[in-house]
Amino acid sequence: MIQNIQEYYQCILDNLTGGLISVDLSGKVVYVNPMAGKILRMDSDFCCADTAYERAFESFPALKDVIRETIETGKCVRRAEISIMHANTPLIIGYSTMLVKNHEGAELGITVIFQDISFVNKK
Repeated sequence: MIQNIQEYYQCILDNLTGGLISVDLSGKVVYVNPMAGKILRMDSDFCCADTAYERAFESFPALKDVIRETIETGKCVRRAEISIMHANTPLIIGYSTMLVKNHEGAELGITVIFQDISFVNKK
């Protein structure tokens, strides 16, 4: 039997095979899972500490645009792609966005789920 359900949920997020970034409606980064840090080649602990997403992802303008647009419009995207640069190497990121709502339906923030699909597109 699971003793700590919150810890269990945290482990699910931490072990996802894709990247996950969650930002509240004020633009503060709430959570970045380890795979997001790995895909973006950045320390995921750095951008978790209540940092504005504009600062946390300043090296990734296309990702910042996705986050900004989702917060501003509330519109979600399924299966889109962006190109980001890392160390002069372009990466193709496949992503989806979703709104985070509480049980009463109030919006709390947004989440971006993504994977590096650079090698998939080269086939």
